[in-house]
Amino acid sequence: MEKVKLESLSLAHSLSDKPLPPSPLISIPSSLEGGKVSDQQTDAKKFTVAGRLQKKAQSPVELQFERSANDAAKKCPMLEVRSANQPQLGLAKSPSMMVTSGNSNKSAALRSLSVNPEEEVPASLSRSNSSSSDSSDGERSAPQNAKQNKELANNKSAAAPTNVGARIQVPRLDDKETFENFFASKPKKEEAEAGGVQLEISAFDDIKPTERLVSKRHVQGPKGRRAARNPLKSLAAREDITSEYTEMRTGMAERELRRLKLESYGHNANLAAEAIAGLASIEDFKSVALRSSAIPLQQMWLPHKPLMLLHVKGRTHVQTRLVDPVYTSLNRGDCFILVAGSQLFRYVGSFANVIEISRSKKICAAIVENKDLGCTAAQEVILTDGKYLKERQWRQFWQLLGKKEDDPAEIAECGHADEDDVFESSLIETNKIYEYQDEALVPLDKFWGCIPKVDMLDTRKVLVFDFGSELYVWNGKNAPSDAKRAAMRLAQEHFSAENSADYADCYLNPLNYAAIVGRREHNKYAKRCPQRPEWCVLGKITQNMETVLFKEKFSDWPELEREDLEKDYLSNGVHIVRSLNGSALHKGEPYQEPNLVLEQANLGRGNFYYDTDTMRHFDVITKSTDKWQIHEFNFDAETKREDYGHFYSAESYIVRWIYQISVTVRELSGKVSNRSTVGRDRCVYFTWQGQDSSANEKGAAALLTVELDKEKGAQMRVSQGDECTAFVRLFRQMWQHRGRKEQCLERRSQWRLYQLQGNVQEEVLLKEVDCQSSQLRSRSSMLLVHGSQGSVMVWHGSKSAPHTRKVALEAAQDLVKQLPKDLFTSESASLSETEEGSEEEQCQRALGLKEHRDAYGSLLKATAKSFDYQIRLFNFSSTQGVFQALELSDPLRCQDLHSPYPFSQAQLYNARQPTIFLLDDGDELWLWMGWWPLEDVKLNTDERSSPTNDNRAGVNRWISERRAALETAVDYWRAKHGESEEPFHGVKGQVVWAGLEPLAFKALFPDWTDRSDVREINEEDGRTDEPMSIGTMLAQMTQTEYPLEVLKARPLPEGVEPTRLEVYLNAEDFQVALGCSRAEFEQLPIWKQTKLKKERGLF
Repeated sequence: MEKVKLESLSLAHSLSDKPLPPSPLISIPSSLEGGKVSDQQTDAKKFTVAGRLQKKAQSPVELQFERSANDAAKKCPMLEVRSANQPQLGLAKSPSMMVTSGNSNKSAALRSLSVNPEEEVPASLSRSNSSSSDSSDGERSAPQNAKQNKELANNKSAAAPTNVGARIQVPRLDDKETFENFFASKPKKEEAEAGGVQLEISAFDDIKPTERLVSKRHVQGPKGRRAARNPLKSLAAREDITSEYTEMRTGMAERELRRLKLESYGHNANLAAEAIAGLASIEDFKSVALRSSAIPLQQMWLPHKPLMLLHVKGRTHVQTRLVDPVYTSLNRGDCFILVAGSQLFRYVGSFANVIEISRSKKICAAIVENKDLGCTAAQEVILTDGKYLKERQWRQFWQLLGKKEDDPAEIAECGHADEDDVFESSLIETNKIYEYQDEALVPLDKFWGCIPKVDMLDTRKVLVFDFGSELYVWNGKNAPSDAKRAAMRLAQEHFSAENSADYADCYLNPLNYAAIVGRREHNKYAKRCPQRPEWCVLGKITQNMETVLFKEKFSDWPELEREDLEKDYLSNGVHIVRSLNGSALHKGEPYQEPNLVLEQANLGRGNFYYDTDTMRHFDVITKSTDKWQIHEFNFDAETKREDYGHFYSAESYIVRWIYQISVTVRELSGKVSNRSTVGRDRCVYFTWQGQDSSANEKGAAALLTVELDKEKGAQMRVSQGDECTAFVRLFRQMWQHRGRKEQCLERRSQWRLYQLQGNVQEEVLLKEVDCQSSQLRSRSSMLLVHGSQGSVMVWHGSKSAPHTRKVALEAAQDLVKQLPKDLFTSESASLSETEEGSEEEQCQRALGLKEHRDAYGSLLKATAKSFDYQIRLFNFSSTQGVFQALELSDPLRCQDLHSPYPFSQAQLYNARQPTIFLLDDGDELWLWMGWWPLEDVKLNTDERSSPTNDNRAGVNRWISERRAALETAVDYWRAKHGESEEPFHGVKGQVVWAGLEPLAFKALFPDWTDRSDVREINEEDGRTDEPMSIGTMLAQMTQTEYPLEVLKARPLPEGVEPTRLEVYLNAEDFQVALGCSRAEFEQLPIWKQTKLKKERGLF
C-alpha cells in the first residue's frame, strides 16, 4: 500500500512560486493610537464565514495539511509526454502506454528507441535536468546528458524515413547444409570401382608417346613477396562479420509500381485522382459489416458524463471542479451542482460564501440556457442546506448520489474559515497544460501550475489541459488535422496510463481532494492514483464550442453575463446607450458577392465561384432539378418542366437540385489549364414557403423533405422574399403568383401586374402585386399581363435604369414565346411597351391612372436629382446587450449594377420590436421607428390609452436607443456630406413611425401594404403621420428641463424617462412638486424616493 501523507491546511493566496502573503482575514481589526487599543471595532467580521462559525459556537477546525505563509508553491514536475508506441521503428504496441522524459522512465525511453531490444542503456544516461535529484549529480551529468540526447536525436532522425524490417540470417559457406546444396556431389572412387568398369588390352594402343622436355623452367618471383595465405581460413578467422542484418524497407519499388498502375488507369481519362485510386483498388465488400441505422450514433470523446458532480469553491478565482458523484463529497461550506441528463440540482451550503453562491447560480443559468454538459433540464432545482421542504427533490438528489436509506444523512460540516483560499491556490498549482509539438505533449512553462488565460488559445495550435479529474484536448480551428488526431491519441494514452495521476509533489490530489474538505473524521488520502476513476472526463473540445466547465477554469474568459444585461436594460437610464461612429457606418464593409455555402463548399451565385486565396475556379454544373408541390398530408410531383418556374404565395414546394463542382486551375504561364477535376454528385433540398401558406403546409413541407431526402444531402428553407441567387438561377425566370393555383387560374381573364426584381437575365424574379396604380414605381419596370386577351405590356418608369429595362423586355419576350397555362388561355399573345406619363388608354384603365396618378409617388418631375445610386438600410438594435448597427444587403445584388428597390416592407415589420431602421436615400435620410408590442405590456384600464405609460424601466431603454439612433444619423450625415455650421450639421432627414409612413417613404420599397393594427398602437401613444425632421426630434430628446405641468400631462414629451421625471424639474418646481430640496431628496433611500414620487404624482 502506498505511503499516505498527512497534511495540514493553511492560507494560500498567491498562484506563483513567490512566498504566500498572510491573509487579511487572519488579522484582527484594531487601531492603535498612542499605544492604546481603540474600543471601536468593526462588525464586518460577523457577516463572514468565520463570523458565522463563531456565532454558531462551533469548535475550531484544524487545517488538514501544513502550509505556512512563506512556503513556495508546489507544482507537478514538467514531464514531456510521448507515446510508447513507435510505429516508425517497427515495434509492437505495449500496454505500458506512455514514455515521459522524466528520470524514472528515461532508460525505458532509450531502450525503446534502440534497434536491438536486448541492449541495455546505462542508468547514468537516464538522468534528466527536470528530475528532482541532487544539484551536484545534475551538474556532473549535464554534459553527458546533452551528448547522449544529441546522438539519440540524430539516430532517430536518420531512421525516421525508412521502415525497419525483420532480422535476416546470412548463409555461411562453410556449413555442410549450404555447401552441399550449392555444389553437386561426385561419386567416390570406391563407388566407381565397385561399379564394374571393364578395360580391354586393345585400349592401350590408343596411348601415343610424346617428346620429353629438355629442362624445367623456374620463374623467379619478386623479392619481398609475402607467402600466399589461405583466404578461406582468413575469412573464417575474422570476427567483425555478422551472421545477420536488419532489412531496411523503403517502399520505393511498391510506390513506383503503384504510380505506373495509376497512370495506366488514368491515361487519356478525364477522372480525378481520387476516382482513379478508387478504380485501381480492390475491395472485399463481403468482409465489411455495416452498422444498422437504428442504432443510435455513439459520439466519441464528449466533454461530459451522464452524471457529474461539480464542486464550486474559492474566493478570488473560484474553482469549479469535477468530483466523485457520491454524497460523501458534499460539505456545508461550499456549493455543488449535480448534472444528470434532464435534471439539474444546485446545492447551497449553509456556510458557503456569497461568491460561491453567485458563481454556482451563473453556471446553472448557462447550463439551462445553452443545454450545456448534455443537460436538457428546463430549470434548476435549488436545494438549500438546512431547508428540507422539497422532499421529493431531496430524495431524487440523494438517489442520484448513491445514498441509501440506511446511510447516515449527515453532511460534512464546514471546515476552517480560510480553507477556501488555500484549496483554491492548491488546486490551481495542480494544473498541467501541454502543447502538441513533434509527436509529443510539451509542457507550457508559462502556464504550468497557474490559472489559464484566454491569450494562450491559438487557432493554429492543439493544447491539452489536465485538471486531474478532467482532461481536455482543445483543437484550434486552423490546427492541422494530423496534429488533432495525434494529440487525441496521446491524451488517451496519458489518461489511461498507470500513475498518470501522480501528485506527490503537490499539496493535494485534485481527484480526491473533496474527501478532506470541511470537518472530516479522517484526514488521510492518497496523493497517487494508479488509475483515474470512471467518473473522470476525457473530452475533445473544438474552438468556439467550449463547455461551461471548461470556461470556468480561465480567469478572463469573455462572456456576457445574463444578469448584467438584465440590469443594464431594465435599471439604467438614457445615459447608458451611446451613439455609434457615423464615419465607420458610412464607410461600411467591403463588397462581397452572394455566396451559397452547402456541405462546406462555396457555390457563389450558383454558376461558379473563384477562390482568391488558392486561385482556383469552381464551376457549378447542374445535373437535374425536380419539384414537388406540398399539400397538407401529401405531395404531388410536377410533371411539366415548363411549370417549374411558377410558384404561388399560398403554397409550399420542395425543390431538389443535383449538381457537381468542377475545379479548374491556372498554369504557371497564367492561362487556364485544360485539365479539370469533376467531383461527385451533390444534392440539396430547398423548401420554399410562400408568405401566405398555412402553418400546416409549412410543417408538412419540412417533414416531407426528410422523407424525400434519400441522398442524405443538405436541406435549406427558403421563405418568399429571401430567395438566393443560386435558387433563382434554377428556373431562369421565377414567377411568384398571389394565392393558390386555382384562384390564379380564375384571374387569367383580368389584368395582372408583376413587379420585376433582379439585375441580370439569369436571375429574374417576377412577383405579382395588386393591379393598382399605388404599386407602380418610377425607378423600375413592370409587366402587365391579360391572359384571355393575350396581351403583354411592359411599363417603364421614368427613372428606370437601362439594365432594368433590358431585363424586363427580355422576360416579356420569353413569356410571349412560352405562353404558360398559369397566365394565358389564348393561343397567342402580343407585346407592347409604354413609358410612364404616356400610357395608352387601355393601360390607364387597367391601373386606374386617371383618378390616382399621384398614388405611388411618381418621379416624373424629379429632374434635378440623379438616381444612379444604391439605397442603403441599417438596423439599430441592442438585443444582444450592445447597441449596434447592422447593414442589410440585397440577396440579388450585383457589384456594377445598382438595384432600384433592394429591400422589402417585411424586413421592417418582421424584425423584433421595438426597433429602429436608418434608410439612406442618396440626398435624404429616413429614420423608421417601430412600435411597442402590446403583448409585452401589462396595462390596466386607466393606462390603456398609452402602451408606454406602464412606468417600467424598459421604456427608458427604448427612449435611450432612439436618442442614440438620432445622434448616429447626424454623425452619418456629417461623414457623408461634410461638417456644417448649421445646427446638427444641417442634416436632411425625416423621422417616421410604423403604420404612419408617408407616401414618399413607401415609394422606396417595391410594394407596400398598410398595417392598421400597428397604426392604432402608435396613434394611441400620441404619434402622428406627419414626419418630423431628425434635428427637431433630437432637440426635443436632448432637452433637460420641462415645466411641472408638462411632466404631469400625458402623453409625455419625446425623450422623457417616465421613471425619472424629477430630473427634468428646476429648483423651484422641484421644491413645489416634492416638498424638499434636491439635495435632501438625494440623501433619502431609494425606496423612500420612489414612495415620495408616487405620492406626489411624479412616478
